[in-house]
Amino acid sequence: MNRFFSSILLLTLLISAVTATGDGNDTAALLLFQSQTDIHGTLLHNWTLPLNSTTACTAQWLGIKCINNRVSAVILPSFNLRGPITALSSLPLLRLLDLRNNRLNGTLTPITQCTNLKLIYLSGNDFSGEIPPEISSLRRLLRLDVSNNNLEGSIPTQIANLTRLLTLRLQNNELSGTIPKSLNSLQNLKELNFSNNELYGSVPNGLYNHFGENSFDGNEGLCGIGNLPQCSYTGEIVPSNPSSLPTTSTATIEEPHEKSRKGLSRGGVVAIVMVNVVALLVVVSFMVAYYCGKYSRTQSFSMSGSECGKRRSSYSSEKRVYANNNGGGGGDSDGTTATDRSKLVFFDRRKPFELEELLRASAEMLGKGCLGTVYKAVLDDGITVAVKRLKDANPCPRKEFEQYMDVIGKLKHPNMVKLRAYYYAKEEKLLVYDYLLRVANGPVFARSGPVPVRFPYR
Repeated sequence: MNRFFSSILLLTLLISAVTATGDGNDTAALLLFQSQTDIHGTLLHNWTLPLNSTTACTAQWLGIKCINNRVSAVILPSFNLRGPITALSSLPLLRLLDLRNNRLNGTLTPITQCTNLKLIYLSGNDFSGEIPPEISSLRRLLRLDVSNNNLEGSIPTQIANLTRLLTLRLQNNELSGTIPKSLNSLQNLKELNFSNNELYGSVPNGLYNHFGENSFDGNEGLCGIGNLPQCSYTGEIVPSNPSSLPTTSTATIEEPHEKSRKGLSRGGVVAIVMVNVVALLVVVSFMVAYYCGKYSRTQSFSMSGSECGKRRSSYSSEKRVYANNNGGGGGDSDGTTATDRSKLVFFDRRKPFELEELLRASAEMLGKGCLGTVYKAVLDDGITVAVKRLKDANPCPRKEFEQYMDVIGKLKHPNMVKLRAYYYAKEEKLLVYDYLLRVANGPVFARSGPVPVRFPYR
């Protein structure tokens, strides 16, 4: 009998030890997450371990919910957190993840390790990369909201395996490819939004009938029923982005021989489109050079060209975001006030960073050219951008400069570096681009060797 009670006692102690170890792991994961993302110390005053508390659950940390002393929810919207969410992959019992409207970055892969997740709210951050196919492992998932990020690639067909899904919000990203027809099988889906991406091809009739046209707005390459453009041949239209041409059905359908002899081949059409794009860029460059240069007759300055970029979606140039620095009064001779001089003008819906952050960023000079000098700038939160300081562009008035920046911001092509923002002052013109490393076909912003400098316009 004593042996029986001893065994029960030993088993109880073992279970307690395992539970305590699990609590400790959860707390360690949260502390690592805080150290990587809370650069402003917003959580420090609360995320502490008093003498009578040993875990995040017993200490009742802000934004943390627990079940049976294990972390089940992380709720920290709009806390200005910056950095990756890798540490949260060590929370196996996590059910709710709400990190909306922060500035978190990296990929979504870490959340695929939290297989008990039911609710994911990650909208309004800076996540990039593709939606991982492994997200299908979250079989209990009810709501997925990753809108307003920088996600690329196609929509994984594996999402159709999330049979309990009620909400799927992917709008305002840079997703491309076709909409998987397998999503028609999500019988419980109540809310779907794919708007303002770069999707193309036929919209599955079932999804269109259920969710309406608004769920697919802002994707110029989509076709189908209702108010969408009619699909040609196989139910798909050729997208404006040549690099995104479908590789399956449309590629295998050929016209009759008589018609193909009379018309242009697909390769010919693509070549004409590419030639037109290049010609447009040349024309825009000469326009900028001419109109900015005509104001420099009494000076030795002239701006001979302009960088080209693309905006994120079809309407982002109409929703430019101004990141204001504290400017004083006064003004320049071209009508630019001190407040105007302190603005970064973004082509995205959100302002990724302030002008102050750009000016105090560590920088490397990448090279010089006829248009100016290019710097690699690394911001406090790890975001890397390329900054071109225009040379001899000072005589160009603000109104004309903004007009040409709007034109350049609307240009869209996979082989063009994205223009994120620009800065205008009477004596300074800056263009902010995505920073790209050397690629297989040649450098975009090639590094000839790091030359540590501070920005000369500080």
